[in-house]
This record gives sequence, C-alpha cells and structure tokens, in this order.
Amino acid sequence: MDNKKPSIAEVHDWVQKLYNTCEQTITTGERREQHKYAVMVQRPTDKKFLVKMLDESSQIRDRKKLAKRIKRLIDEYGVPQFLNKRDTFLFKMYQAFGHHFDFIAIPIIKKRLRMDTSKIIIDEARPKLTKHLATRFQQKIGQNVNLLGEVVLGDKEADHRYFHYLEALESPDINYISVKISGIYAQTHALNYKESFPELVRRMSKLYQKAIDYPYVDEDGMTRPKFINLDMEEYKDAHFTLRLFKEVLSKPEFKNYSAGIVVQAYLPDALSFQTELLEFARARVEAGGAPIKMRLVKGCNLEMETVISSLRGWPNPVRGTKIEVDANYLHLLEIGLLPENAKVLHLGVASHNLYSIAYAYLLAHRYDTVNYMSFEMLEGMANHLWRAQSLLGNRVILYTPVVKDEHFLNAVSYLVRRMDENTAPDNFLTHSFNLKPGTKTWDFLAKQFEKAYAMKDSLNHTPSRTQDRNKPYAPLGPSDKMTNEPDTDFDLPANQRWIEKVVTKWKKSKTDEPEIIPLQIGSTTIMCEQRQKYMDRCQDEEVCICEMSKANTEQIKQIIDIAEKDPAGWKNTTIEERHRIMYTAANNLSEMRGDLIGCMCAVTGKTVTEGDVEVSEGVDYARFYTTTMKKFMALETVEITSKGTILVISPWNFPCAIPIGGIVAGLAGGNTVILKPATVAAPVAWLFAKAFWNAGVPKEALQVVITDREALEVLTTHPAIKHIILTGGTDTARAILKVNPTTPLSAETGGKNVIILTASGDRDHAIMNIVASAFGNAGQKCSACSLLLVERSVYEDANFKEKLIDAATSMKVGSVWELGNIVGPMITNKNEKLLRGLTLEPGESWLVPPRFIDKKHYILAPTIKWDVRPGSFSFREEMFGPLLSVSCFETLEEAIALVNGLDYGLTSGIQTLDERERQIWKDSIIAGNLYINRGITGAIVNRQPFGGMKLSAFGGGIKAGGPNYCTCFVQIKDKENAVLDYADSYSNAFEEEFRLPRDVNNLFGEQNVFRYLPLKNMVLRLFPNDPDEYVSMIAFAASICNTPLTISYDISDHRDALVASTGCESKKESLQQFLQGVAKYERIRTCSPNLPLEMYKTINKLDKYIATAPPVKEGRVELIHYIKEQSIAFEYHRYGSIAEVSEEELTL
Repeated sequence: MDNKKPSIAEVHDWVQKLYNTCEQTITTGERREQHKYAVMVQRPTDKKFLVKMLDESSQIRDRKKLAKRIKRLIDEYGVPQFLNKRDTFLFKMYQAFGHHFDFIAIPIIKKRLRMDTSKIIIDEARPKLTKHLATRFQQKIGQNVNLLGEVVLGDKEADHRYFHYLEALESPDINYISVKISGIYAQTHALNYKESFPELVRRMSKLYQKAIDYPYVDEDGMTRPKFINLDMEEYKDAHFTLRLFKEVLSKPEFKNYSAGIVVQAYLPDALSFQTELLEFARARVEAGGAPIKMRLVKGCNLEMETVISSLRGWPNPVRGTKIEVDANYLHLLEIGLLPENAKVLHLGVASHNLYSIAYAYLLAHRYDTVNYMSFEMLEGMANHLWRAQSLLGNRVILYTPVVKDEHFLNAVSYLVRRMDENTAPDNFLTHSFNLKPGTKTWDFLAKQFEKAYAMKDSLNHTPSRTQDRNKPYAPLGPSDKMTNEPDTDFDLPANQRWIEKVVTKWKKSKTDEPEIIPLQIGSTTIMCEQRQKYMDRCQDEEVCICEMSKANTEQIKQIIDIAEKDPAGWKNTTIEERHRIMYTAANNLSEMRGDLIGCMCAVTGKTVTEGDVEVSEGVDYARFYTTTMKKFMALETVEITSKGTILVISPWNFPCAIPIGGIVAGLAGGNTVILKPATVAAPVAWLFAKAFWNAGVPKEALQVVITDREALEVLTTHPAIKHIILTGGTDTARAILKVNPTTPLSAETGGKNVIILTASGDRDHAIMNIVASAFGNAGQKCSACSLLLVERSVYEDANFKEKLIDAATSMKVGSVWELGNIVGPMITNKNEKLLRGLTLEPGESWLVPPRFIDKKHYILAPTIKWDVRPGSFSFREEMFGPLLSVSCFETLEEAIALVNGLDYGLTSGIQTLDERERQIWKDSIIAGNLYINRGITGAIVNRQPFGGMKLSAFGGGIKAGGPNYCTCFVQIKDKENAVLDYADSYSNAFEEEFRLPRDVNNLFGEQNVFRYLPLKNMVLRLFPNDPDEYVSMIAFAASICNTPLTISYDISDHRDALVASTGCESKKESLQQFLQGVAKYERIRTCSPNLPLEMYKTINKLDKYIATAPPVKEGRVELIHYIKEQSIAFEYHRYGSIAEVSEEELTL
C-alpha cells in the first residue's frame, strides 16, 4: 500500500486547493475575526489581557471587586489593539470613569462577553439551540454536542450532569454527543476502580440504551440510533476509558450499536490504543456486530500533562515536540484509513491543520475509504475551513460546546484553554490567521509538515510512563544533587495490581498468628513480657496485627549506655561513608515500599495513597541530609564534630517519613540515634529501621525503642542525650523542656492552619484544595486546614455552600483496605479536643454534620461547622480530625489579623487570582509554610522545607527538609589555625545564601520559594567571660541580617565602650532584670551554652529559643542564628496553562 501514500508534492497541491476554496467562502466578518487573532498573536500582551479578563470575569462574582480588577488589567496591559474603534473607545471610557459604576458596567461587560463568544460556545436555551442545530442540519454539517456546565466537585453535580446527558439524548435534534467520564461520575480517582468501573459501565450502558431508544432521522431519511463519543481527557484516565469503552460495547444488547472513542496522537501510547481498538472492532464485526469509530485528535491537555508530570516527578506522557505529534498523527491516519481497518473502525479526522486534512483526504481517496471517514473541527473556530471542506464533498462534524446561560461563566475555562491552545506558538491556527501562499508563515507550515512526513515511519511508540512497582527497584548511586523520589503512579494498571497484592499481604485475619517484635538493645534482641498490642481499627479492633516489646527503665539505661559509648564507631565514619550508606538505605526503603505502605495501613489506618507519598518523603530524607551535610563539611575554616547521642521522638500521624528524617539528620553528623516512635505506630519504625541496618548503619548507632512513661522520662532527661528532635504536641515540647531545660530541643509541634478564600479566588479550585487539605489522612496532619476564612460575598453565596457540601460529602470514607476510600480511621476515638469540637457553640451550625460510620467511632466522615466565631474553641484549637470550621471576614486585612492572632504559625494558605492580595498576604502572614492557590499539606523535602513559627516550632526555626537542618545536630567551631575575616565572610554569605529568595526546583506551573526573613528583634545576653570579639561578631551578623539586636550585659561588666561601638541598643542590667524583660524578644543569643539554670528555665517557660553556640567566623554557619526560614509554594498555572505572573511576584 506504500505506493498509494500521497507524496509531499501532492499534499502541497491539495493544500493549495483547500486554501483557495477557503478564500472563496470566508465572510467579511470572519476576515475581521482573523485579523483580530493575528494582531493578538503578534502582541502577546493583548492575549494575556484577554485571557486574564475572561478567566477572572468568570471567577470573581463580587461586582465591585471585578470592576476594580478589570480597571487594573487595563492599566497594566493597556487597551488591546485588536479591538475595533467602538470597543476601544468603550474600554478607555471604562478605564477613565466607568469602573466607578460597577452596577452598570459589569453586567454590560458580561453580556458582551457572552455575545462575543456565542459562536464558539452555543446557548443551550431553546429556541436558540433549536435554530442553530436546524441550520447545521440543513447545511449537512454534523454537530457533536458537548454539554458544558458546573465543575464536577462531587456526586451531586456529577449526577446532575449525567441526567442532563440522558435528557439531551431525548431531544429530537441532538443526534451526537460527547461524554467525559469525569463529567458523569465524581469518584474516578485511580484506586477507586473496583467501584467506579462497574458504576461507569452502568451509566454508559444507560446512555447507549437511551441513544438507541431515541433514534433520529438523518439527512437521507434513514432512522439511526444517536451517536455517543467517549472523550479522552488526561492521561490518568486513558487506559481506564479504553477499557470501559470495550466493556460496555461487549454487552450483547450493544452488539449492533456503533459508538466512538477519542485517541490522542500526542501520546506515544496512541498506536497501541489504535491497535487494541482495531482488534476489538474486527472481532466485533466478524461476530456480526456493528463497526465502531475512533476520533483522532492531536490532544488538548498538553500543558496540564506537563504540569502534573513536573510536580509528581513522572515522565511526561506526551510527545516532546509538535513535529513528533504531527508525524504520529500522519502515521495513525495511514493505519486507520487502510480498507481492512476503516471498515471496522471508522475514523474521525479532528484537525484544523490544512496539511493533516489534505493527507487524510488523499489517503482516503487512494484507499477508497472515504465513506468511513469524517472531518471534525471546532464550532466557531475557522468556520470558512469547514465550509470549504463541505464544498469539496467531505463529511464534516463540528465539536459544539453548549451551555445554559446560568452556567456560562463556568464554560469560560473551556474558552480560555481553547484560546491558549489555538494561539500557542506551534499551533497551526496561530499561523493560519491571514495566511497567504508564498509568505514566511506559509513556508514555515509547509516545512513543519515535511519534517513530520519524514519522521512518521521512524517514531518510537513506547509509552513514557512505564513505572512498575512489581519489578525490583533500580538503585541510585550516591550523588551530590538530590532528586525527589517519584510517588507511585496508580493510574497504571501494573501498579494497581501491585497494591492489591500489598493489601492481600497486610490485611490480617483472626486466624493469622500476630508477629512478636522484639526489643533491640544494641546488636541484641530480646522478647519482653511487657508488650504493646496492635489491633486493626478498620476491622473493629477484632484482629491483632502484631505485638511489640516494651523496654523497662533498666533496659532504657542499657540502650543509652550503648548509644553513648558508640562501640561500632559511627562517629568515626567519614561523611562520604555516611553519604553512601544513606543512599543504600534509601534504595532499601524504596524496595520495601509495599511493606511500609501495608504496615502503615494496618497499624495507623493510613490510606494507600497517603502511605505511598510518605515512603517517597522518607527516601528523600535519607538522600538529602548527607547531601547537605557534605556542603558544610566542605567549609575549610570550621571544624564539625558530632554532638553524641540524639533522641528522636516521632509522631503517629507520619510514622515513616518524619522518624526517618530525624534519624538521618542525626546520623548524617556522626551521632548515634535512639528512636522513640509513637507507641501506637512503632511497628512501622521497626520495619524501616531494617533498611538502615541492612545498609550498614550499626545497630548500636540506631536503636528503636518503645517504653512506658516512667522509663521515657529517664530517656528524655539523661545527660548522655545531647539533642532531642520532637514532632508532637506543644504540651509535650513544654513538658520536655520543663524536666530537661538545658538539652537543646528541635520540635515541630501543633498548627491551627487556615486557608483564606477571597472574593477574587477561583471558588471551584479553592474547594478542591480546601477539602483535600482539611480531610486528607482524616484531618490528622499537623499541616491540615482546620479553619477556613471566607470573604463575605462568597460566604453568603448559596452556590458556594452547595458546592462545598457536595465536595466534602462525596469523599469516600471507610476502611483503608477498600482502596477507593480517601478518608480512613482516626488513630484514636478518645480525642478530647475533637469531641468537644463536635458540639456546637452559640451561633454555630452544621454545614455538614458529624457522622461516624463504624461502631467503635474511629471513622468520622468529613464534617463542616459553619458560623464559627473568632475566639471560640473551634476557631483557635487544633482538632486533629476531619472537622473544618468556617468563618466569615470583611476585608483581607481583617482575615490576616485573625490568622496572625492565633497561637500557631505552621502552614497557611490563600486562594485568590489577585496578585495584589497575594502580595499583601505574603508580606503579612506569620507562618513557616505558605501556600498560594493550592493545598496547604504535602510538603516535599527540599521543595517546601517544613517548619513553623510561634507555637508551631521550638528551637532555632530551622526547617526540616531544608538546607540548614543538619547543622542543628553537630558542633561547629572555628579551626585553630584558620585565617578568615568574619566581616567579609558574613557579607559574602549573606549575598550568596541569605539575601535573595530562591527556587531550586524550577517546576512547571508551581513556584517553590525558600527565603530567609529577619527576626523581629533579638537580644544578646553577655556574660563577663565572653570574649570581646564575640560581641563584635554577633553585632555585625545581626546587622547584616537586618535583625535588630539589643545587647544586655551585667552591671558588673565594664565593657561600655565595646558595647557602644557596635551601634546596638544596650541595656546594663542584672540577670534578674534581664529575665523580667526577655519576653519581648523573638530570640535570645549567648556566646556559650554554659548558662545559669535559672535562665534556661525562665526562657523555656516563655517558649523562646536561646542560640547558645559560640559564634564562628564562617558566615554560612553563623548567620543561621539571626534569621528565620520560610517556604512559599505558588501554583500559578490555570487549567494547566501557565498564567501570566509578574516577574516581581515570581521573584518575591
């Protein structure tokens, strides 16, 4: 058949013919539209303005805010040059004074917006739609109707959309519709396939049956069933959608029904999809069934696929260049139009590209398969092209989005995506506006086709996403640059089969013999009589998973003694050895991913997806901390040694990642580590500890223990413990400091985390982020959103409340052994704060009332409390459960004040499209991790270093997963013979490391900035024996970091001149006077840890931190004491398309 394939010359000739026909059919109005697009393409600012105005007009429902916003857009971008004179005048009038009359201007703008888009998005109201469909029917142009509507956030809207499709199929004039599975069913996430697949089979069956029951009469007078096309969306649904299509059409009642499905040429998988469809279609026809149809598109989710791949660390499933996509399209056309294929699998050629159209036309005529092919284009986009096609005798079908007026603003996202896609630099339509033969543009498009033609037979069709957890993990060797470990891609069928095997292994039964976990004392293990039992809360605590030995006081002392003596000599290992061992441990953790997930599911009730990302985080920690420690070890003028023994006290809510982070941070510096995991989660720690022991960490250097309260106090107060790392409650941190005030404590504690939703926010996107942040891991994250502040115009909008209810109540709740569940059990059914929060205070009401679904009350469905008042219990307290409190605010400044008035400052978020609001919020909010237009949980190592402010952190404010964390757990001092000018060193370090915010990840669609902020103030308490040089060094360091420093020194200290020479505020006072006034300082600095016990106790009671390390001349080390760290994650794409963001905002 190769001799029948059109040559390049033949294609060029037919393109010229098609172009000439287009020129004959184009109207004056269409010429004007083409000119407008041509100007827009040449002036990117015009396109940015239009996209932003369309987008924000659809999202901002507050009329006054929208009026101001449009005025600012005109001020920023200018009046677009593609507008006609009348519209240009109107925009200038609006800019000058019209924005003051929002009650007049905004309705006019929205009405005009609807009018201007009426040819692209058709009004569903009758008789307008009737007239449009009748016109196209008379023109013998098919209409593939796409019903647009509200964004599907939950089951209620999905059901509404589903019934809307059923209703549309009853309309006599609608004979062809496109259906997206995400539009008719809300629970399509990857691991819900056991429920979603049969439900979607049921729904698609009803749609197909409806199409059969309500046939139509075609233009030739033939009665036919209506046609349903199953759309492909994001790659995550591709395999599922194809499987669904085949399953439904394999039912006997649909043997003679013909339906269609989309295949996207930008996927390398497209050939295998086409092959699978051909095999299915051929077998179907041979059995006497009807042929089916494949609608071949280039693909319209490229940007979103790129964003997802970048964020998740997965290979991009899309082909790398436009030429490759075009080449694949030609290749698939060649296969699809072969007679033996086209007869069983009809082909819809969906493209506006003249060369793709020409190639398909010529192929079909050569193969005599014209009757099995249709050309498909977008309604309202280049109408002269489909008219020309029709004049040339081709069958044309237009993809026609329709929407009811009340939902029009929800359809703008479709419009924005189309506009962005059709004016992209390498899109054919971009170059087709005012296209003329013989021009550079014409030659460019011709060359583009020729390159694709030359490539079409040599393409690689291997899918790029091939992750398979069933296969052995491919280990990574040590590297000086850490790359985040990708999570499991559960959209891939192989990984779904893998996780099913994990569940089968770890879901225990009553007949299984529970494992007995021994107590580890150095390199020996013993079975203890005192043991903790672990019962499966997803099986009503009727099944014992395992038992774990508990240490008594004497055994704790033995463990401490071994750690202190370090018989295996861990402290003598080099950083290179430790780096290699940690990378091996990371590889071991990756290999045991399934068991770690299964253990977390069984022991702590984590869902599979929550457990999976935690394993990835643990792997990242194992690789990251020695990577950062190597950089400090490379500093030539300082000597770095281990502190001794580090005690890590880890939580139950992150039983894998957080303890791994703590032990690696300790081990990286040559310390020995004792891990005391949360007792209720300890078996997970025993499991992952094996990854470290097997990698080469001596058992004497890493010991894992659980114990009772009495023995725990011995552990936390023993003088051999040189530093404590805690992740837990604020009360726990205070209790440790009370009994052991002199041992340094690095603690990440509680959080009352808030998302602010302004009237300028994308409400649908915000709701998705809110429910994920509030109810993920059953709300048991220290970063979880437990308080939502909503601007009044949104707060009082009934539609917003309905959508929030729909999203929350649609989250699947139940046992983690049912993979589709998103919200699993809580760790305890005796959380007193949560139980109190589940009662209403005066003025409060339930938007979603509490509902336990198990008899033991471990599993609580997402719950939302409305009208929560500032200062109330639910407003100020961390709940640690799936309870979201919602409150109203009037102004952004008020909302910020409410957030900053809380005791905690861990994570905080804002949802707004207004860059001014974002900037005000960033400059004002007091929290360690800030999130803009995304969820506020899920910090990733080195991407969003994690740690809070105020009562959310105890210690030096150095973030876990950040570049400086490991310095907390080593001793750093100047080398004796090193020569270094501290002033130069501090100045250079500030410029190179501390002055500018930076994003080391450079992801697509999300910026992750790490920045250093000056302290509000700091005090140096000087003691008589402190060296004079230290005073000068500390004063200079604080000055460089823009942190105001006060020097407090004793009445008996006569270094007045020295103190005065620093230029700092000074106070000559007794220790008692100093301690009486110390509360006003954010941080205290001393020259040594050898301080009066009274000073430690007093300052600890105030929840303040004392930086006691003697100052060093190396600025990269010393300046850490004078700043606090902050991470800011900003999702700046819109529907996958990269939104216009000012350079100033991206660089903060």
